[in-house]
Amino acid sequence: MAVLTIVVFAGGQVTFREYRISRALRPDQFCAMQNDAVAQNNYGLNAHQVAENKNGIHALISSPRIYNLIQWAAGEQLYRNRMVRDYIKPFEGCKILDIGCGTGGYIHHIDHYCTNYEYYGFDGEAIYIDYANRHFAARPNLHFFHKILTEDNVKEFSDCDLVIATGVMHHLDDPIVVSLLRIAKQALKPGGRLITYDTGKFDKMSPLEKFFLNFDRGRSIRNEQEYAALVKQIFPNYSSHTPRLTYYNSRNIVFECFNN
Repeated sequence: MAVLTIVVFAGGQVTFREYRISRALRPDQFCAMQNDAVAQNNYGLNAHQVAENKNGIHALISSPRIYNLIQWAAGEQLYRNRMVRDYIKPFEGCKILDIGCGTGGYIHHIDHYCTNYEYYGFDGEAIYIDYANRHFAARPNLHFFHKILTEDNVKEFSDCDLVIATGVMHHLDDPIVVSLLRIAKQALKPGGRLITYDTGKFDKMSPLEKFFLNFDRGRSIRNEQEYAALVKQIFPNYSSHTPRLTYYNSRNIVFECFNN
């Protein structure tokens, strides 16, 4: 029996993870342990619970510039504006929590509808948060954090009017989705709303919808009923929609969840 120590550097801190092994490891087994160590450090959960493909071409999306380029090619200007206009509906003086904020892509669209608001963005990708902090450095109402929200640390954000979790649930296994929804509910003030947006499966899918489905990094893509079964565990009062938000003939699944 030997002890393998993996050093994880994240968020400016060094963490040591020890694994007891009884035989030599293949390269793929060692990589799996590395991924598990990083997930334990950054997320407090096992790597397999973050159902995301980061191999091959998907790894490129970890670059903020590539991520933004792909978002642009996917019609993000149109779909984010429609999401803000039709579902998020920000208003003057509101407090917004964005779970999985990426590089802060929603901010410019929120600015079209209100100017006086507080925005708190969280993401597990440090490189995205670094980019957002540089890009929005002159905006004191915008706050970005490289960490994952938990039921403990979300308590300081317990009076939000709006929680956004777009493109998040289809990257997570079922128990983590329920935890995410519970965290969102804790963050909302009475009468507040959670808005989600995810890639979905449909009975009859266009070739383009199948293309987006196959090339999405998320590996927990569900149909509307499967998402709803998770949502209603925490938010019994909700509505779901399957809009076409861009110039592409492709649907997504949107949930509007009410904290009342």
